[in-house]
Amino acid sequence: MPKLWSTPIYRLQANSGKQVTVDVTTSLNAALKAKKAIRKVVIPFFKSRNVSKVVDFGAGALRHAFPLLKEGIQVCAVEFEKTFKGEVCAKKLVQASKDANFSALIWPDQFLADNRKFDAALLCYVLQVMPLESERKVALKQLANRIRNDGFLVYMSRYNQALPDDRYHRVEDGAYRYPDREMHSFYREFTTEETHEMFKKHGFQHIRSLGVRGTEQFFVYIKGRGTWI
Repeated sequence: MPKLWSTPIYRLQANSGKQVTVDVTTSLNAALKAKKAIRKVVIPFFKSRNVSKVVDFGAGALRHAFPLLKEGIQVCAVEFEKTFKGEVCAKKLVQASKDANFSALIWPDQFLADNRKFDAALLCYVLQVMPLESERKVALKQLANRIRNDGFLVYMSRYNQALPDDRYHRVEDGAYRYPDREMHSFYREFTTEETHEMFKKHGFQHIRSLGVRGTEQFFVYIKGRGTWI
């Protein structure tokens, strides 16, 4: 398998011909708190389905890892080394590492070399900031390989967040943001139908929508063809 997504820095050519540099870590807001739905919906759901091992892919500043750890759920956080070394993220990583149920893997090398299986995955606000479709496919394939049959994937994203100027800043299948900066971020929206089809191709069935209100997309998928009750 080719070594993809090995750095958060992408040097791309926009549709206009302009050379742009995208740093996907600029999309991270380390000050954000965990979504209430993690505590009120996801954790009760996980407990009802005997989920005890979760991989948090694109974990950022671990805002969703801490509520899971508090409930005794094992969490493996996966991120770029550059992200983990950020000031806020580094402090959170030290804090989380004091919990015996926490572990962390650097993407891509450590994660690809790890052979653990998990009961579920969190994929929160990640795919829409990945500039290359080929790398999104790799990420989903690798997650599918690590989730047990009848395991779950919790997906969070947003929709209707396109900006009027995005049409002038097309790159790959999305748009680069902050055109006046040296380092740009990337954004690509997926409709609900696109999202379900994308996961279906990797063996995930949509089983529940926890929120589709204007800008929020909050879906639960099950791996394989297990019976859902």
